[in-house]
Amino acid sequence: MSRQAKPGSKPYRAQLRDRLAALGFPEEAIPARVAENLIVECGIPPRTAWRLASELSLDVAAHQYNAVTGDPRAGMRGTRIWEYEQWPERGVRPTIAALRVLAQVYGTGWKCLLGLRDLEQLPAKDLAEYHAEAEPPALVAPEPESPPARTLARARVRPDEARFDDEIGAGALDDAMLLTTTNVDDVQLDDLWSDLDFLAGSYTRTAPESILGQLAVIEERTSALLKGRQRPKQTRDLLLIGAKSSAMMAWIAGDLGRYRLARDLNSAAWLYTQYADDFLARRWVRTSQARVAFWAGNGIESAKLAADGLNYHAPGRLTDAPLILAEARGWSSVQAEQQVLDAIARWSSIEDPDPGPGGDDRFFNITKDRRHYMAGNSLLSVGQASAALREFSTAREAFEKLSLENRWEAMDPMIRIDTGRAHLRLDDLDAAAAQVGPLLDAGVGKQPDMVRAMLKLMATDLSAPRWRSATTARDLAEALLDAHASARP
Repeated sequence: MSRQAKPGSKPYRAQLRDRLAALGFPEEAIPARVAENLIVECGIPPRTAWRLASELSLDVAAHQYNAVTGDPRAGMRGTRIWEYEQWPERGVRPTIAALRVLAQVYGTGWKCLLGLRDLEQLPAKDLAEYHAEAEPPALVAPEPESPPARTLARARVRPDEARFDDEIGAGALDDAMLLTTTNVDDVQLDDLWSDLDFLAGSYTRTAPESILGQLAVIEERTSALLKGRQRPKQTRDLLLIGAKSSAMMAWIAGDLGRYRLARDLNSAAWLYTQYADDFLARRWVRTSQARVAFWAGNGIESAKLAADGLNYHAPGRLTDAPLILAEARGWSSVQAEQQVLDAIARWSSIEDPDPGPGGDDRFFNITKDRRHYMAGNSLLSVGQASAALREFSTAREAFEKLSLENRWEAMDPMIRIDTGRAHLRLDDLDAAAAQVGPLLDAGVGKQPDMVRAMLKLMATDLSAPRWRSATTARDLAEALLDAHASARP
């Protein structure tokens, strides 16, 4: 090893990697060898050694930890990882669960992150778990007899170390200058945001396949730029663009009934948000996840995702209304009446009379007609038919007040169908037929997947014993099923 690099430093590790590569070690095996060298030759504790061998800063390691867990409440920070690395002399003892996640981040087994001193301080339960698992034992560095602090103090005055003092920080300026290198400029970022805003405004009046394709181009451009180097703020902007474009794509894929794709896109969006560490972005993704989960048939998951989204406050940008209503709708799928009524009450207390979206974001905020429709749909699902009719009536009025360019055309059939279903719950077949008759006479045409689901649901309602003897009910159910077949997006 060259004497020009301080043991354990970045140049030292780079030289070590070169030597290992020259000896024929495959790339995937090199980090483990580097960690071994750092532990045995440099006396670096195992958790720090493995992080350095993976060439991760504390903050990047924390971001990757959160990405592995996929849990927005994990909240790992670089400072906490540093505290884990200081234990047992000081700092915080890492749990076995935390060690398992760190091991995934570093590409090793969790036992390899524990040294002899760590094992001596582990609680009996954790030590038993350590011995119970058939995993290669941790690499244990020779321990000095004296306390680490005193050893470090002696190391600072050893003459053979002093020769390298003039090399400390030699590459710091070069490393810092890399921060000025960028493959993106403000014009490109403004273009990407402008394109996203345009597509968000076009969603209600443009074929979903077209919007999805254009969003895919934005996501691909963003991903390609992220493979290069940017200034930190520019990288964060790109991560936010990636998060929003992926969440919007997931939303629209759900409209098209492509739920597996929608889930994958939402997972990608969430990963972007973890690295961007932005509350508004997390709201975007939780809103999209809750919507996709509900229409894919996972109501409880939808409610929980929506409730979690409310934990991320972003005043003025994405209001609470869509998430509260998504929570109510999720619980309605399992007839959890009290949870639905509680959520509707919370929404009613903040409902904005403005027919517009109620927030700056034109995609994830929803207009008044859609808000009242969601409330009515939730109430209808828990047997509150009269209250649901009032919400559907308000939704209809709000829909008709919107300009044509701001209407989501799927709302007309959805309001009609659910208003008809509410009349059926109140034993009024003629009123139900009057609601959906004009829709069926005009032809449903291609519709989002949720409209098809509602058509089938009303046909199912009409097949109940109450209506079997009614010719009108049979004819109406048949017409609804024909419309369901023809409405595929």
